[in-house]
Amino acid sequence: MPTKTSAAAVRKPKADPLEKARKRLLAKREELVVDLEKNREISESTVDESAQDMADRATSSYTKEFAYSLSESDRKLLVLIDQALDRIEAGTYGACVHCSQPVQEKRLEAVPWARHCLECQELQDKGLI
Repeated sequence: MPTKTSAAAVRKPKADPLEKARKRLLAKREELVVDLEKNREISESTVDESAQDMADRATSSYTKEFAYSLSESDRKLLVLIDQALDRIEAGTYGACVHCSQPVQEKRLEAVPWARHCLECQELQDKGLI
């Protein structure tokens, strides 16, 4: 005779928080790689500036500079993501790299590449660490 199983007993177990963070980091990393490739293509697609009038050169220059600034911030974020992935592999993910205290769970959910707890992040923002 079959027994009834409650819905609570059938629920899937929660995903491993580290695996969830790893998947989010890898997805963001892939997004950044695609963006960097697009920015590289924009920079390469700019036509010879000597053949353009002054307004076209200004627009082209702005487009290149904008793409470069996006690329630079994307590269920095890519480094932070790679470091977070390294911390997952090393077993130190979720610990502040400065004080070793746990990084708040909500902070890691919002910014999975966070390196510091809130207190140390405030100190870093002020240039104190």
